[in-house]
Amino acid sequence: MEDKFKWEWKGFFKTAVPLWMLVGLLFLGLASYVWGLTSQKPETPKSSISIEYLEKVNEVVFLNAGVKDIITETKSTQVFGFDVPFSKKTALVILNYKAKFGIKKPVKIEKIGENEFKIIVPKFEVIGVELSKDNPYDLYDSHGELLSGTTEDVDTGKLVTNQLASEKQEEYLEKYKDDIKESAINYYKTLVSSIFEDPKLTVEFSE
Repeated sequence: MEDKFKWEWKGFFKTAVPLWMLVGLLFLGLASYVWGLTSQKPETPKSSISIEYLEKVNEVVFLNAGVKDIITETKSTQVFGFDVPFSKKTALVILNYKAKFGIKKPVKIEKIGENEFKIIVPKFEVIGVELSKDNPYDLYDSHGELLSGTTEDVDTGKLVTNQLASEKQEEYLEKYKDDIKESAINYYKTLVSSIFEDPKLTVEFSE
């Protein structure tokens, strides 16, 4: 009987011990996996930035003009070069931005006498535009006629981009050139007067 008991006990260790080792290994593996999941940190979003160029400029803004443009564009379906009746689509956009005018090249300063100077200002240019932060542009109206289902939609983004192009701003540059000159004269008078006492100043503009 005792011999039989010893044989059964030895048989238990032969079969049970490997089984418990397997269960233990599985438990350790599962615990490691769970710990790995809970300890993971979310990945930081990645971005790629490419600096195309750096440019030193001598820009001076003499005038800011707040502009409100109302732009309308209409498209229609064409067949053999002719507009299909009642196929028009129309979009009306209100654009709000600031146009900046001044110079991009340095001025020339010449001393022409005792406490007397001449400043030669280069040609005025469009410095740039800046969209309104509150309401840059608004699609005020968009509608189509009865048979406009096949007509291409008006590209309002392209419409706005074209309106902000430099050639469009040249019109405002010509319109307000006298105001820009007046602002430039006041600017350089203040600047020179901060260095010299009661200077005589002549401002010459390059057209």
